Amino acid sequence: MQSPAPARERPRIYYGWFVAVTVAVLLAISSGARFLFGVVLKPVSEEFGWSRTDLATAVTINVVLLSLLQPAIGWAVDRWGSRRILLLGVAATALMTVPLTLATQLWQIYLFYSVIASVAFAATSPVNTTKLVSAWFTKHRGLALSIATSGAAFGQLAVIPVATWIMVGWGWRVSYWTLAVIALGVMLPLGYLVVREAPPGAGADRAAGPDDAPAPPTAPVTLRRALRSAAYWQLSFGFFVCGLTMSFTSVHMVPYLLDMPDHGHIAMQTVASTALSVVGGCSILGALLIGFVADRAGHRPILALTYFLRGLAFVILLLAGQNLAGIFLAAVVLGVSWTSTTPLTSALSADIYGRASLGTIFGFIFTAMNVGSGVGAFVAGLDYDLTGNYHLSLLLNSFMGFAAAAAVLAVRVRPLAPRAAPAPPDRPAAPRPALTPSGDD
Repeated sequence: MQSPAPARERPRIYYGWFVAVTVAVLLAISSGARFLFGVVLKPVSEEFGWSRTDLATAVTINVVLLSLLQPAIGWAVDRWGSRRILLLGVAATALMTVPLTLATQLWQIYLFYSVIASVAFAATSPVNTTKLVSAWFTKHRGLALSIATSGAAFGQLAVIPVATWIMVGWGWRVSYWTLAVIALGVMLPLGYLVVREAPPGAGADRAAGPDDAPAPPTAPVTLRRALRSAAYWQLSFGFFVCGLTMSFTSVHMVPYLLDMPDHGHIAMQTVASTALSVVGGCSILGALLIGFVADRAGHRPILALTYFLRGLAFVILLLAGQNLAGIFLAAVVLGVSWTSTTPLTSALSADIYGRASLGTIFGFIFTAMNVGSGVGAFVAGLDYDLTGNYHLSLLLNSFMGFAAAAAVLAVRVRPLAPRAAPAPPDRPAAPRPALTPSGDD
């Protein structure tokens, strides 16, 4: 009598996916704190009599300092690991919101939001999470990074409507207090329990075919060599444009829509918050779809398409005026391109420069986004103060989006990481640890 076949053990979910999802949740809190400043910009301006340029300057100072801190964060991540820096950033993001609500002078806004918050935002930026998630994945790196960075969009989708509702009912200060309680009481313990650094060999066991040898180890690419590559400057220019265009949406889009007359019984406050929610919702779906497609069609052409959509969104927004259908169409197109630039750029950076020094190199590349954010926030505020509208800023954003698409499309994707010296023949290689029963990323 033939014995029954043993039951096949059900493969467990690869642990890297838990890390990617948890990182997304933590980034949602950090991005919520950043986007909340744009939501409260108008009531704060009216309460204290500060101009929009004054408050936009706080954003500019924040992103300039953020730019200077990114390389330092990348170096710290390469030295001490991503997990510690990430958890410290979440805690700092929550703690800085309380003194911000107690500010009564403009210099205090500059201190708490421009200076202190820049440290917190740098610690929770993709410069940190890129190396953390990339170390867990190879074959599905684009999708995993898209999931992780979609947390920023989820923060926009979930935090902004709730914060607006709280602000209307109880004031803008209560919105910040609520964010701090959730971050310290829920998100920080979650990150402490789930987020882990990838063990040696993670993400490489299924990168090749079943009959292929594992990829040879690579030595770190020096920053000097990265700076001499054209890809570094092409990717940096794309990130500059990404920051330039995102700053308008995060800082000035709500005031831009609030300046328009209400549509009958539909208040523009509702239209503005809903439009930002549409951007956030579409960015999550778009990031997942684009990350999935990019792993199969290539990161470079899909990134170029993303920047093209970014430019197209501002053309639609300019032509739409106060037409609701046009506003929400622009929000959909903008949302699809919103989050995808960071995971695709980080995936390209890992493809070209390897993972050994990815924190440091990507930290320098990412500074371009922060510089673009600072320039965009200030220029848009100055545009409004001088002309009374944002038309020139919308034109600038659309043109720069198309230019970034052309620059990224010209990137030459080839690994620059040199192969590491092989181990001596008398020293056997250590066995690679088993990550999960499935071992699949």
